[in-house]
Amino acid sequence: MRSLLGSITNKAPAYVGSARVNIPWKQPSGMEAQMAAMGSVGTLFAIVNALSTEVSKVEWHLYRKAASGKPEDRTEVTAHPAVDLLENPNKFMSRQEFFEVSQQHVELTGEGWAIVGRNPASPLPLELWPVRPDFMAPVPDVDTFISEYIYTDPNGREVHYGLDEVLRQRMPNPLDPYRGMGVVQALLTDLDAVRYSAEWNRNFFRNSAEPGGIIEVEKRLEDDEFDEMSDRWDEQHKGVANAHRVAILENGAKWVNRTFTMRDMQFAELRNVSRDVIMQGFAISKTRLGISDDVNRAVALAAKAVHGENLLVPRLDRWKGVLNRQMLPLFGTTGQGLEWDYDSPVPADEEAERADRLNKAQTAEIYIRSGAKPDSVKEALDLPDTLVFEDRPARTAPGPVLTPAGPGTPEPADDKPTQKAAKPPENLTLDTIGAHLAKAFQNSLGIRNAPPLESPPDGWPEYDRGAVDDVDLAPVQDAWEKAVAALLGQWTAGVLVDWIRQLVDAIRLAIRRNRHNDLTTLAVDIDDAVTVLADAMAAMGETAAGHAVDEGADHDVDLTPTWPDLDDLTTTARQVVDFEAARVALAAGREAARLAGPDADADTIADEVEKFLEEMSDAGAEAALGNALTDVQNQARASTFQSGPVGALYASEQMDSNTCRPCREIHGRFVCTTDDQGPLYALYPTGGYRDCKGRWRCRGTVTGVWRPKTVRKGGR
Repeated sequence: MRSLLGSITNKAPAYVGSARVNIPWKQPSGMEAQMAAMGSVGTLFAIVNALSTEVSKVEWHLYRKAASGKPEDRTEVTAHPAVDLLENPNKFMSRQEFFEVSQQHVELTGEGWAIVGRNPASPLPLELWPVRPDFMAPVPDVDTFISEYIYTDPNGREVHYGLDEVLRQRMPNPLDPYRGMGVVQALLTDLDAVRYSAEWNRNFFRNSAEPGGIIEVEKRLEDDEFDEMSDRWDEQHKGVANAHRVAILENGAKWVNRTFTMRDMQFAELRNVSRDVIMQGFAISKTRLGISDDVNRAVALAAKAVHGENLLVPRLDRWKGVLNRQMLPLFGTTGQGLEWDYDSPVPADEEAERADRLNKAQTAEIYIRSGAKPDSVKEALDLPDTLVFEDRPARTAPGPVLTPAGPGTPEPADDKPTQKAAKPPENLTLDTIGAHLAKAFQNSLGIRNAPPLESPPDGWPEYDRGAVDDVDLAPVQDAWEKAVAALLGQWTAGVLVDWIRQLVDAIRLAIRRNRHNDLTTLAVDIDDAVTVLADAMAAMGETAAGHAVDEGADHDVDLTPTWPDLDDLTTTARQVVDFEAARVALAAGREAARLAGPDADADTIADEVEKFLEEMSDAGAEAALGNALTDVQNQARASTFQSGPVGALYASEQMDSNTCRPCREIHGRFVCTTDDQGPLYALYPTGGYRDCKGRWRCRGTVTGVWRPKTVRKGGR
């Protein structure tokens, strides 16, 4: 063999002629039967047809690779011979038909083949022709692994093709390095059972829909007598139309009935069992085949995403390998630096996208209120260019919002200088978002700005997971869960019911007046909802402060319970409720617009939207409300820890039932000292840990330690 490094001594594995492996490199037996099975078994047809159709519908794009290697930096190539070839493989087939035929072969036999057509005057490929796998065969070679391909037509004539004249993909066969293995090979027995049971049922009805029996005669019949009796019996009794007709037997003939057991009559159940086995072989769900007897809408949507990720993506990746490794090199230097890629068949996670948009909106508001220029915020957060922000002057931060819950807490000094909002740099980047967000929250809370510590001061280890794990946060988690459940119940039974009523009335009015544009600007009154959330946050803050006092007592430290006052919590609650109201109103308007045609009935549309909103998942509301309670819980804990002697705060992620990797890494890490909590809000700006993959669902917090430990190299 030759390589870019010159001659090499190790040759291809000598599979050829091996006594241990039988290589059927000529036309493999069984492939024709595997392909024919698609036309005889309905379940197999439905599965193969669905997969091949879905693969063929995916759009492909040719890109020029970027120097950075990142997919987002690539540039699309729209004019290239490879694009023309894939779009029009040959004059008799479209791109979709080419992919569909080839994918059928792969699903049924584990192999897909295409012959490359060229003009003798040009080396460039001009046509692609899919061919049956049982007509193609690789020729093994002890030096080059495969030396050529042989196409054998139905008449037995052989045509030899070079390696650059054939495109080939296969599902690996563990016993044969040259051929593929498809699902049908593993299902042939079950497929035969399905076909035989179908034939049995057909014959059952063809024979009068009655179990068979025996006609006994007293003597041996001559051939003409036997033929006459058979013909007369078939004429009078065969077929469903002749069922239950009275039979007349002559010359002493007797009818002997044959009794069938229940096992003989269960072929319908056998077909269902075999159907499930075939579906399991392809790992395809019931919903994709239109079987919805035990499937609801939520399950169907989840199954659609799983179907795209687990079934379509691997098949498309196999195609991408063929196009990039086998097809593009056929174009010589014009194909260098290019690559094919496809549009993802996995549907977008709308809930995650909504949460991400909401998070960006909240972050943008914080930046702009802190003095950042709108254009820099738009660039940093990758917001749409269609958004237009009003330029607002930088707002100075209000006074401290963490007010004492009881006597004994000193008032702020009158001569304390007024703190101004820290102005973020003009050019924001995604790497600095967390730091600027933390500064904005520190300013709004009246906390002195301080950068996150890279290492703790002397006397405190960088990690102290032992001390963190010793703190029993079960009461904290239990109180939060009960508060969220109570708030969500009050929210769905009161706030949401009122919002739905307002939205349904507005939708009915908009449709009656034929003002469908009003559906995009629906809004609700949120004052009552703000009061509900602010009261819940205040109660949560008081409870959390009490838990912090108990934790301090475990360290023989006296703390004063402190939490944000109701006025400041109302400001935060209004922001949360604003976003929730907008989310519900947008969902209602979108559903109404979907249902409302030119002659829509206003009452009917309103009723359907009302039902839609009542059945809408409460996951979004639960996440937003839960995050608000986590936020005030952490604020109350931090301010209470601050009321006692100087100690240290360490990150704790033990309240999360499913802890992500970033949270596992931060668990037990030194955050700040209790007298300098600026770094705290860089890591926990609005509730949970800022890098948590669960975003709003994060239950991260901090615990106080008041017994300095000897610093050990590398932490504990």
